[in-house]
Amino acid sequence: MKTVIFFAAGAEPPDRLELEGAAVVGDLLALVKERGIDVAELLIFKEDDDEPLEHHHPLHGHDHPVFHAHRCRKVDVTVHYKMEAFKHKFAPSATIAKVTRWAVEKAGLGKEEAEEHVLQIHGSRVQPPQNAHLGSFTGETCAVMFDLVRKKLVQG
Repeated sequence: MKTVIFFAAGAEPPDRLELEGAAVVGDLLALVKERGIDVAELLIFKEDDDEPLEHHHPLHGHDHPVFHAHRCRKVDVTVHYKMEAFKHKFAPSATIAKVTRWAVEKAGLGKEEAEEHVLQIHGSRVQPPQNAHLGSFTGETCAVMFDLVRKKLVQG
């Protein structure tokens, strides 16, 4: 029986991989190494989990089998909102949705107002999709900055 997982390394989009049913994290790293990726410093995280998985951790049996590989254990996140800046450390596997929920809470936005805001890469107009992994935006560092901005509403 095959185990199907979705795997993202750094800024790469998730790739569908099939492994044997009893596959563990170490097997995943071996497969990734065969594809030419240096796995020496890679940590494997389950999506939105805070800690990396051990090499013997099974990959099967997950309801949402999405894994993220990154060399950073934590990402320093800074979110700018109005005149304030909020800072927190997240795992690189944290989704933008998770970081957004944290940011709107720190900003003290009510439920309706929170739904009208999104994260945008600081100093740009790029608004990452909610299901993207935080580690995809770190570049060479283990840090990323966002602005919490109001969604652009289409009126018509």
